[in-house]
Amino acid sequence: MKCPNCGWIAGNHVKAVQSDEDFFIEWWTPTIGLEAAKASWLDKVAMKTRQAPMVMSDIDGHISMADGTYITSRSKHRENLKRNNCIEIGNDVPMQQKKHELSTKEREHLKRTIAEVTHAKLR
Repeated sequence: MKCPNCGWIAGNHVKAVQSDEDFFIEWWTPTIGLEAAKASWLDKVAMKTRQAPMVMSDIDGHISMADGTYITSRSKHRENLKRNNCIEIGNDVPMQQKKHELSTKEREHLKRTIAEVTHAKLR
């Protein structure tokens, strides 16, 4: 059996696992030299530990699907959603909507309307 990685022929060949540092240095040494590869690795390790605040850019302008107005910023987008009684659904799991409960007056009006429409169709 021939090892596809190194070409060594044997029955129980196990490839040695390299550390990230060894792989990085081995990869970059032919291109930039050993000393520069080691210096680059140290720079990379130093950059890993730095922390910076996450900055989210403003959204691009777009036309609102609710009312056709042109939206130019995130705050105007939220305002437009509220004004048109809309919610934004993306990758989030939508929360269950509060079910609208009819008042007694609305319920009676709905029953009367259904009865009238049904009666008119059956005549």
